[in-house]
Amino acid sequence: MAQFEIEIKLPLKNLKETLEILTDQGFHETAEIREEDTYFNSVYHDVKKRDEALRIRTSTDCRSGVSKTQINFKGPKLDRISMSRMELETEVSDAEVLKSILVHLDFFTVASVMKTRKYLNRSRFTACLDQVEGLGAFLELEVIAEQESEREEILSRMEDLLAILGYHMSDTVQTSYLSMLQKKLNKNLL
Repeated sequence: MAQFEIEIKLPLKNLKETLEILTDQGFHETAEIREEDTYFNSVYHDVKKRDEALRIRTSTDCRSGVSKTQINFKGPKLDRISMSRMELETEVSDAEVLKSILVHLDFFTVASVMKTRKYLNRSRFTACLDQVEGLGAFLELEVIAEQESEREEILSRMEDLLAILGYHMSDTVQTSYLSMLQKKLNKNLL
């Protein structure tokens, strides 16, 4: 069943201070995960051109060392102010076999993104404090909704939380970590 990921993302001035404010606002840390995302594209189905994403994510719990892998497809963004989009995902037992299947179907690896992510939850809200290799610290706020019609109300509640954190919706970015890293790499090549 398709779900809608209502999400905003912004670079952080101070990760530690943001964690303290979120905790004061009733968020509780639930996990710290090391994530490796490998993104794919194809000349037959250009996911980048369609504003979609196809990735394999391997997540390793920083405390237990237990890993799991999933494949994730994200549809095009639903608006111009957030990262909200339809999302399909499922767990897989072997990342390397799945990568091989995609390569045999003429998909190719675009790049990988590595990050350490602290998950904090409060009710339906998930706050992710990300330390992304090569980019720095970010906050992602997200709610998984069953209906796209929930988006406006959820974004309004996110905007209220941003104000408490000392940010505004204008501080958010709609660019993926992958695109940010590729832009940085291209800039460094010039």
